[in-house]
Amino acid sequence: MFLVDTHCDTLFARSTPNNPFADHTGLHVTPQRLRQGGVTLQVCALYAGPDGPKGRGANNPRAMAEAQLNALPQLTSQGIQLVDNPFDANEGQCHVMLSIEGGEIIEDSIERLRDFRALGVRLLSLTWNHENLIAYPHTDHGHRGLKPFGWQVVKEMNKLGIAADVSHLGEGGFWDLIFHNEKPPMASHSCCRKLCMHTRNLTDDQIRALIECKGWIGINFCPAFLTEKGRASVDTVIDHIAHIADLGGIENVGFGSDFDGIQSTPEGLAHPGDFPNLLSALAKRGFLQNEIAAIAGRNFLRYMKQFTGQAV
Repeated sequence: MFLVDTHCDTLFARSTPNNPFADHTGLHVTPQRLRQGGVTLQVCALYAGPDGPKGRGANNPRAMAEAQLNALPQLTSQGIQLVDNPFDANEGQCHVMLSIEGGEIIEDSIERLRDFRALGVRLLSLTWNHENLIAYPHTDHGHRGLKPFGWQVVKEMNKLGIAADVSHLGEGGFWDLIFHNEKPPMASHSCCRKLCMHTRNLTDDQIRALIECKGWIGINFCPAFLTEKGRASVDTVIDHIAHIADLGGIENVGFGSDFDGIQSTPEGLAHPGDFPNLLSALAKRGFLQNEIAAIAGRNFLRYMKQFTGQAV
């Protein structure tokens, strides 16, 4: 089965001592666990850093990016191939593809954006939790739309074949991308606000809009985004998948774990090696095998053909 996870913070976790976001019992994502779980394509974020555009010294976005790129061989030197295109990933093998989390990492430069595309970046989250020159996050002035430089960035992303990721983006920017951009956005690691009231989660109106424009949503495994009850399980993850399916999005949903960027995980989903538990639970919930294959990875490929020009 072609299995995709569109977000992990493993490069940040590997490059940053005392990472404040990860589970300190050890890394979630390792080459062994990717193979154990049958992961075909793991998207690894280049994170702009917790200080955002105001980062200084080792915490400035350029230094953060360089440190994470230097950590990349810790994954790819163990037989896992870095790919430039999701269609270069072969079922039955493990691959890594790059994304950006926090548009400030391009340092307000279209040339830097092109440089990151040359490195293999295919997804770009316009903001993390800080305002930047591109847009506003869900945490602050989220009702405001994209900034003028943001439109320049998105226009260039469309040319380069980089998808606009709305996870962490404010609703104003989200609706700008829905109504005024030629390419559909995606959410690499977000859940459903109907099931868990959190500003990081998508409303039903947002989900319907993504479905209508042929966008894509990767369900986040962070318990705080899955439930207000504190503890989550594999079934809680499936609740969010089922909710999107009920809204008509059976072809628009998949996995965006946020492994190595979350301090706890759902019961039964401790790391990528547990993906078979999730696939089995989807079958027990009543999803058909072709639907499970779509959720596991084919939906993401269908979405990405809009950026690569390749057929699924």
